Amino acid sequence: MRPTLTLISDWRLRDPYVSFLKAALLEKAPDAVILDVSHHVDMYNLGQTAFLMRQSYSRFPEGSVHLILTNTTFSSTYHPVLLTFNGHHFIGEDNGVFTLMFQHTGIPLQGRQLVDDSKTAIDKMLRMVEALLDGTIEQVTTPYEQFTLKLTEPAFHNPNQHTIEGKIMYVDAFFNAITNIPVQLFKETVGHRPFKAVIKGSNDWQTVIYAEDYKDCQSFMLTDNPLGCLEVAYYQGKVVVLADINEESTIEITYE
Repeated sequence: MRPTLTLISDWRLRDPYVSFLKAALLEKAPDAVILDVSHHVDMYNLGQTAFLMRQSYSRFPEGSVHLILTNTTFSSTYHPVLLTFNGHHFIGEDNGVFTLMFQHTGIPLQGRQLVDDSKTAIDKMLRMVEALLDGTIEQVTTPYEQFTLKLTEPAFHNPNQHTIEGKIMYVDAFFNAITNIPVQLFKETVGHRPFKAVIKGSNDWQTVIYAEDYKDCQSFMLTDNPLGCLEVAYYQGKVVVLADINEESTIEITYE
C-alpha cells in the first residue's frame, strides 16, 4: 500500500514553499500520496490547527504520516517530535499543538524526537518521515515525553441542566461557523426535542432550528459539518458576517 502523507500549515499557497516541501518528500518517498489538509490556517493559530487535525486525521488511512507546520520556527534549535496516536503518526514542533490535539483524551502522550544539529529543520523532518517508512525510526530518535502543555476546553454537556456549552473553533471558506460540539453528542442528547441555541459574540442571537441539509438552511440554523461537529449555517449566506460571529464566540444549547 502506498504511504499517505498529509500537510497542514499556515504557509498559504501564494508562495512556492509548500511545493518545495512536497518535492523533497517525493525524493524520500516516491510512491507516497501527499494530501493537503489545509494551508490556510490563520497565521500561528495552534488551536485552529489542532482542531482541524483532531477532527480530520482519522479520515485518512491508518499509518498515515501527518506533518504539522503551523507556527514552526525552523530555527537552528528546532528538533521535531513524532507522536504516534491511534495508529497515526504526527510530526511537528512541540509548540503545544500535540497537547491541544489529544490531551483531552486522558491518554499519556509518548513520542520520539530527532536531535541532530548537523541537519536543517526541514532535513530533520524529512529524515523522520524516511525513518518511519523504512522502519528505522527508533534508531535515529530518542524517547520524548515532556510535551508542552496547552489546553483548550472541549464542549461541555450538563445533563442535569439540559445544556451543552461550546465555542466557535473555525470559520470555513464559506463563512460558516464551526463549533466544537460533536454532532453525535447533539443528536444523542437533544434529538428531536425543542432547543434554543444562543451564540454569544458582538451581537448575541439565537436559533431554534436544526437541519441536516444545507438547502434547508433558509435562516440561521445548526447543521452537520464534515468535520463531525455542529455548524452554524445559512444557505448561500455568510453567517459570520451577517451575525458578527468569530472564533471568540461561544454557543450554549438549552433543550427540553
